[in-house]
Amino acid sequence: MRATLLRCLLPACAVVGVLLAGAVRTHAAVGTPQPPVALHTVPDAVAGATTLSHTQSVYVSHCGGCHGIEGISGPTFVPTLRNSVGSFACTPEGRSYLVRVPGVSMSLIRDDQTLADVMNFVLITLGGSSTPPDFKPYTAAEVHAWRAHPLSGPDFMATRAHVLERALAACAHGPGAG
Repeated sequence: MRATLLRCLLPACAVVGVLLAGAVRTHAAVGTPQPPVALHTVPDAVAGATTLSHTQSVYVSHCGGCHGIEGISGPTFVPTLRNSVGSFACTPEGRSYLVRVPGVSMSLIRDDQTLADVMNFVLITLGGSSTPPDFKPYTAAEVHAWRAHPLSGPDFMATRAHVLERALAACAHGPGAG
């Protein structure tokens, strides 16, 4: 369990380290007068790392440690989101499942609109080609209703498999399917 937790937290810690390293470079040692440095003159150690939107920052802070900052998790039981999570959106059941997953429904992201924004980022940006073209963005009202009924139980992984199986079948027969 400890090793799994460490594998989830290390990517988030790396991002924080990169951001802190940039801050240290920018602000130098205390007591040493430095000329003001414009942010655009200090290159990002990671391209775009200092230009995250509020929603992206919330994702990185609350989800990226386990799912990866780019939606690619390590070799754990935690699913990769990149180009795969969007398949759940092919059915109403799959759509609600994603919000009812305990890590989402019981997330420390307590504001329903913020969570809806994060879910839309996950589905639209990270879901990429797996998200159906007719995907309807989550609303705060949907998030509020579904997170009140989180999934639980010993058969969680079996439930996920069945929901995904039905969603993939619907994706294959939906708009744009060959």
